[in-house]
Order: sequence, then structure tokens, then C-alpha cells
Amino acid sequence: MDGVVHTGDPQQPAAEAVAVTGERIAYVGTTAGARALIGPKTRVVELDGRAVLPGFQDSHVHPADIPDPQRLVDLHGLTRRDEILERIRSFAAAHPALPWIQGDGWDEVAFLPSGQPNRRELDAVVPDRPAYLTNNSGHEGWANSRALAAANISRDTPDPSNGRIEHDADGEPSGALQESAAMELVERVIPPPTAEDYQRTLTAALHTMNAQGITALEDAMTRPEIAAAYKALDASSRLPMRVHMCLAHRAEDPDEPQIRRFIAERRAFSGRRTKAHCVKVFLDGAYGSHTVALLEPYADGLQYGRGEIFIAQQRLNRIVTRLDRLGFRVHFHAQGDGAVRAALGAVAAARHANGDHGPMHTIAHVNLVAAADLPRFRSLRVAANMSPLWSRQDPWERVFAPRLFGMARVGKLFPTRQLLENHALLVWGSDWPVTGVSPVEGLETAVTRRYAGGRDPEGKEDLPLNAAESLTLAEAIAAYTVNGARLQGEAGERGTLTSGKLADFVVLDRDPYAVPVLAIHEARVELTVLGGAVVYEATKH
Repeated sequence: MDGVVHTGDPQQPAAEAVAVTGERIAYVGTTAGARALIGPKTRVVELDGRAVLPGFQDSHVHPADIPDPQRLVDLHGLTRRDEILERIRSFAAAHPALPWIQGDGWDEVAFLPSGQPNRRELDAVVPDRPAYLTNNSGHEGWANSRALAAANISRDTPDPSNGRIEHDADGEPSGALQESAAMELVERVIPPPTAEDYQRTLTAALHTMNAQGITALEDAMTRPEIAAAYKALDASSRLPMRVHMCLAHRAEDPDEPQIRRFIAERRAFSGRRTKAHCVKVFLDGAYGSHTVALLEPYADGLQYGRGEIFIAQQRLNRIVTRLDRLGFRVHFHAQGDGAVRAALGAVAAARHANGDHGPMHTIAHVNLVAAADLPRFRSLRVAANMSPLWSRQDPWERVFAPRLFGMARVGKLFPTRQLLENHALLVWGSDWPVTGVSPVEGLETAVTRRYAGGRDPEGKEDLPLNAAESLTLAEAIAAYTVNGARLQGEAGERGTLTSGKLADFVVLDRDPYAVPVLAIHEARVELTVLGGAVVYEATKH
């Protein structure tokens, strides 16, 4: 009560108070009206001018990939080679019983100019056992000599389809493995985490997300062991989140057995707060490996061509048409404009075969889009699923993108404004742990196209990335709330603060509309409520 309530409901956009009964919103309106509903057991939260928004949805996130400190070294945020190597060395020394040293989050900018680390550097800090670490995009692995030997990778090992084994000048494997097909050569010989490991990692990750005001997520690549962990948490009433799982399709495997497995997993893993009605399909890769699929050639080498789509168009059309007919949403990974066009083409084939009433599909990342394809998002009912924290002058866009794409295409990166002007449904997904998970920081960057506070990690004032693509705060909030519910077909149940809907909301310590745009990120979450139950409260943490 006595708050600033931004409902997201165009019929009643602002209010002072929200009342909850059970799992649902019973009243939205004035403080006086809410006071009349207070009973002897009612918990009353006096807001004193603080803000209330619908709970945030992260529509592309990887909670199970958050480094578990008991098993993995966390390299996120380190941008110097010596810092990365020292952290690995220290972790290995502190964990002598681990048979493998594993970790996540190393940044390619630390290994410029190539952006690729070498096995010899890793051998120097972990000489006594295999070591394997993934980068902060999840698209490149780094193995030491013992890990390469354990995987039987030699100078004669052929590149797998949709992957690449990098080599030194002498022809030996360098230790860098590009894309999941090559990374899996090592990953399949690493002792897997236990069910308890996955549940512990998810519990910690979901608590972190609750503390950021997030009440719903779409796990963008849910392997069966991760889905089982979500289901176990849900079954034991330990899941503080609405979880939508995208089951992982593998381009390397036959499609029909995978589709039969998806049907079985949809039944097995759906529960009170879990749904498994989505399939993740990779169409291209990432910057560092030159595996982004483009409509025009790369700017830094004829050998890279335009990049390749991971799944041939005719096969892709069949997969998407079949999944669409079965009621699965497809969540495409597509960074390049060539991959985006392939995804839209596959959805067009599905709509032609099955009619226009199937589920809404989504294309994640959408770094580049051809102008002719912008209106197709709306006409085909495809959501643009983008990461607001990518829309700034970070090393990927300041260093790598100009080299790979040329400045003309850099000027077209992340066309959020153009997509909205073409009436696309825009949703936000953090891609955490690739980038940060904070929605309020994402809101600020969506509005400014800059780092939080307008200063880069070194404290220097930055410049916007393609400022013409900036959004209004209201548009940015919608992409984190009601649009996420629309993507899931749940806008009738949640996404706005409307009487009768599920009581999923967040309380911020200030009104984001009442502060300078470069201070939006300073807002702190004080309370997160899911279905009427408090899942995070700042005063208790």
C-alpha cells in the first residue's frame, strides 16, 4: 500500500496498492480500497512510495551452467590472461582431490589478437590432471594436453560436423575447440555431475534470480539431467520459479528418434511449475569461431565465406513443421542474418503446412536482421528474443564485430527499435551466465544502449551502441513482463498486475520512471512474490 504500482495493464496502468488472496491478485487500486480488505491475518507491506512491477521473466537463460564452486572455477568477469591463469592455478591447488579441473567463463578478449587460448598455457597451471574450461559464450572449450589425450584428440582427428578443432602452426591440436560438436569430444569423457550437483546448482541459481525480481524463466537448452533436477525440485515444493524448458535438439543426431524423445520428456518433466513444451534448435554459432551465419561474407577473410547454417534448410523445414504440428514451440539460436532468415523460412513452411494457429516460436539473439525480414516476425508470429546487455560497446561489439562484419553491419546490430516499429513481439533473455542476469540493469541498457551508469568496466565514459535502436522504459519493461507471458501463451494468467491473475510481482526500492536513465540500474529488489508467496525478501537475506 502507498506505493507506485506500474501494472502493465492498459486498462489500469497505475495504482497505489495490490491485495493478494492465495495465489492470485484480489484487488488493484487505491490504498484506501486495499485497507478495507485487511483481515486479522493479513500481512501488510507499507510501500512508502516504493515501486511495484509485474514479476520479470528471463526468456533465455542457463541456470544450470552457473559455476558450482565445489566443482568448477568461475572465470566470469576476468579480462586479463594472467588473472585467468592465476585463478585456475589457485583453484587446482585448493582442490587436489578433483580428478578434472573444470570451469566456465573465460573471456576471448584476454587472448587477443587471436582470441584463442593455448593448451600449453593451461598445462603450466594444471600439469598433473586433465583440465577443461568453457568460455563465457559457451561456444568454445579450452583443454590442456591431458584432457586432449583423454579424449583421444590428435593432429589426425577430423573436425566434427558443425565444429572445429583448432591447431598450432606445427599441426598439433592447440587446445581450443569451437562449438558444441567439437567441445563434446572432451566433455563426453569427463565424469558427469550427480543429480544432487544439478539440484544444488539450480537452487543457488534460482535464488539469485529471485533476488533480481525474476519469477519465470525459459531455460534455453535443457538437457534431460537438468530437466530431471527441475522436476525433482518442483515435486518437493523447492522450485521458486515458473520454469519453461527448451529440450535440446542435436543437429548431429537423427531427427525422428529425438522427436519421440521430446514427446516423452514433455510428459515426464511437466509439473506444477514446470513445462517442457519447447525445443531448442541451433542454427549458427558465435563470433569467436566465425560460425555466425551471414547473408554476406565475413569482412576478415575469404576462407570464412558467409558461415554455414548448422541444419540444411529442407531438413530444418521438416523438423519445425513436425514440432509445430505437435504443439512444441521452437527456440532458435540465430545470431547472423543468414540464420535468422533460415529460422523464419522454417516457420513459414510450418505455417503453410499446419495453418496459422500453432504455437508462437522465438528466435534468440538476433544480432543482425535483413531489412526485408523485419516484418516477417509479426506476420509469422515469431518473437524476437534478445539480450539487452549485449546492446552496448562491450569487447564483442567494439573489438570482434568490426573485424568480422565491417562497420556498416556493426551499425545494424541489435535492431530492437526497428523490430518494434515492425510490430514484432520483443522479449528479453539475459543468456546468463554469458552476461549478467539483472533485469534492472538490462532495462537501463535497453533505454541507453550503454553500460550501467554510462561507464565501462574500466570506469571510462562509454558511447551508445546504435543509439537509434533505444527503447522507452515502458517498452523495455513490457519485454521483461507481459511479452514473456505472451510468448508462453500465459498472458491471461500473468504478466500484468490485474485482478484475478497470478500474484507474481516485484517491489523495487525506487520508481524506475522517477530517476535519471543512467541511474535505473541502482534500483534494488526488496521483495519478490511468486503466486502470492514471498520467494525473496531483502531484509531477510
